[in-house]
Amino acid sequence: MTKFINSYGPLHLNLYVDQISQDVTNNSSKVRWRATIDRDGAYRTWTYGNISNLSVWLNGSSVHSSHPDYDTSGEEVTLASGEVTVPHNSDGTKTMSVWASFDPNNGVHGNITISTNYTLDSIPRSTQISSFEGNRDLGSLHTIIFNRKVNSFTHQVWYRVFGSDWIDLGKNHTTSVSFTPSLDLARYLPKSSSGVMDICIRTYNGTTQIGSDFYSNGWKFNIPDSVRPTFSGISLVETNSAVRQILTGNNFLQIMSNIQVNFNNASGAYGSTIQAFHAELVGKNLAVNENGGKLGMMNFNGSATVRAWVTDTRGKQSNVQNVQINVMEYYGPSINFSVQRTRQNPAIIQALRNAKVAPITVGGTQKNIMQITFSVAPLNSDNFVEDRGSASGTFTTISLLTNSSANLAGTYGPAKSYIVKAKIQDRFTSTEFSATVATESVVLHYDKDGRLGVGKIVEQGTPGSIDARGNIYAGGDIFARGQQVQQYRLTNPDGGLSGGGAQWDAAWNNRATEFGWRSNKYEDNPTGTRGGEWGLFRNFWLDTWKMVQFFTTMSGRMFLRTSNDGGRWNPGRWKEFLFKQDMENYSWQKLVLQSGWNHYSTYGDAYYTKSIDGIVYLKGNVWKGQTDKETTIAVLPEGFRPRSSMYLQALNNDYGNAILCIYTDGRLTVKSQVDNKWLNLDNVSFRI
Repeated sequence: MTKFINSYGPLHLNLYVDQISQDVTNNSSKVRWRATIDRDGAYRTWTYGNISNLSVWLNGSSVHSSHPDYDTSGEEVTLASGEVTVPHNSDGTKTMSVWASFDPNNGVHGNITISTNYTLDSIPRSTQISSFEGNRDLGSLHTIIFNRKVNSFTHQVWYRVFGSDWIDLGKNHTTSVSFTPSLDLARYLPKSSSGVMDICIRTYNGTTQIGSDFYSNGWKFNIPDSVRPTFSGISLVETNSAVRQILTGNNFLQIMSNIQVNFNNASGAYGSTIQAFHAELVGKNLAVNENGGKLGMMNFNGSATVRAWVTDTRGKQSNVQNVQINVMEYYGPSINFSVQRTRQNPAIIQALRNAKVAPITVGGTQKNIMQITFSVAPLNSDNFVEDRGSASGTFTTISLLTNSSANLAGTYGPAKSYIVKAKIQDRFTSTEFSATVATESVVLHYDKDGRLGVGKIVEQGTPGSIDARGNIYAGGDIFARGQQVQQYRLTNPDGGLSGGGAQWDAAWNNRATEFGWRSNKYEDNPTGTRGGEWGLFRNFWLDTWKMVQFFTTMSGRMFLRTSNDGGRWNPGRWKEFLFKQDMENYSWQKLVLQSGWNHYSTYGDAYYTKSIDGIVYLKGNVWKGQTDKETTIAVLPEGFRPRSSMYLQALNNDYGNAILCIYTDGRLTVKSQVDNKWLNLDNVSFRI
């Protein structure tokens, strides 16, 4: 029993409080109390006539009020006593207020008050979770361990996962309960691989529930990797009907085949659905991402692997399945032939054939048929007529002809030239080539129109012209219509520009119309001598006074200069073209920072640009980087770098001058007085 006391002089008010029992079921305690009075010394103190006032309050409620008489000379006298039931808090704890007041009303002593708190023993309440053991995967054993307050308590437990209905694990569980959440619960979570489990525990003392249900929510739970989508395999379908006629199974043809991939029996798992399909030719950079997609042209031959899998709405991938395929070599048909008149009969044309098609052998049989067709037309005519001689034919067992000669069937007069066209085709493609057969060979031939044939029978040209079988050579100049034919050669005989000879070192101020390649030997090169670029030179000459020149470097720069004074060219007169793409390169570009430096976005990120006249500008702010000497802040790309190392000034955090250096390799580096709290690059510029 606990005693509380307060006094007015020698007079003492005593209040005794004692917890005498607990009701676990009703979560309450029975409390006994007793109020007494006594005094110090041997003097007598009393009050009669029911004029005193005594009040006792426990737990905020009045438990007693009276006007007791008393008489004490030091002995303790009981004024009142009683018992009261005090409910506990929901968690079983309780601290109650204690208050008592006594006014003797004897004209000597004043009112005495006691005000304090009294803590009751806690009453065991609802059980909670002590630990939750298991790997948090569906389909695995888990154990909930209880922290029950009384050994006789039992429990009923429910759980739900991923928003499922509550699942009852039964009653009468003592210290723990073990259970395995079914994999089927994954159907409540079809679009994610993880969610949460909630647990509810109800505590019983016998058949009486103790307290309220306890909920523990938000236990993270996973759908295990074993729960994944499936498919039974893939079917590979040849979409080229011509290939499909000769190849079966997983045999395909280089270039010509286009494989369609069909996924068989693709299915999600426990509520998920198939979200994505993927099949690829391993190592060939060919893939499909849809059911029924086509892999595309296979420009290789030999064995290959098609690897496939599916992915469901949880992002889980199925097991990988591989299918081996055989890609047979294929190349387009080709023919190389020559034709000539036979010596025995100049009217008969003989063809010497070199032809081949890709050999596609299945079961020892050549499946790729080679067909050769010759047709003939007179020279300068498009009226080709098919020739059905032995030179044409269909070859079912062979794929190659080497130096194979055969005659055309037609009769082709020796006085005319003919164009002979050979077409070769296989089951898939075709190509054709042509050759010319001249007239019968003679030394000279002269006809009634005054035309002269040299080395052949004359057959073309106006009256008085020469029809030569070969080249024409002249020891002097050549004239046409009374005018000399120009002999100055602008190109090679094949039309290409000469890449050698004196063109490289020729002067730039020639009074001539010419094309050619120029080196950096002379200062006329607008890109400079020695270190300048070489490129294509074009000179257009009108007379001794007027010329226009163009120069295009191999890097794509273009220059122009003109002359209208008959004097020598001045290199300073060159003007460079500016292209649209170059203009676009002059936009501000963000610096890529190094060594821990960051853009100070509050005051503007750091950028660089270049003006049309070749001045590089920096702007913006960086901070928080390394400041050791020679630390690289950023690297400028090619085209934005100085030709020699340059020292530059920037603004540091103290508004002083930070010294930087930009090297020829583009490194922007720290030299001195650089503060990592703030570095401003505004107005940093240099010419390249």
